[in-house]
Amino acid sequence: MRRPALLVPVVLAVAAIPAHAQIAGKRDYGPAPTSSPFLPDSRLPGPGIGREVRDLESRIESARERGALSKGEARRLEREARAIGRLARLYGRDGLSPAERSELENRSNYLRDAVSRPRPKT
Repeated sequence: MRRPALLVPVVLAVAAIPAHAQIAGKRDYGPAPTSSPFLPDSRLPGPGIGREVRDLESRIESARERGALSKGEARRLEREARAIGRLARLYGRDGLSPAERSELENRSNYLRDAVSRPRPKT
């Protein structure tokens, strides 16, 4: 008879341990990192194509203001910068493959070179 009286508190204590472990508060790890087309693991945060495109657009605007680019050249280069941004969003929907990442890098490098290329004085 003494045995069941001792067994009840032990069973209740063992049953309470998992319940106590589940009551722990929810952890907040902060926002998920954004993807970057310029890093091998596109889940890691990096410079981002959006920042790259904004930088290219500001370079184009600066070159246009100081007279290094004509209005037509600036318009063509701005159109290409927007196309790079659209492609990055399109490619980024399902993650960037190495080929897609390479294409975006090559296009942005070409555009950066086209903006900073010295023009003949007229």
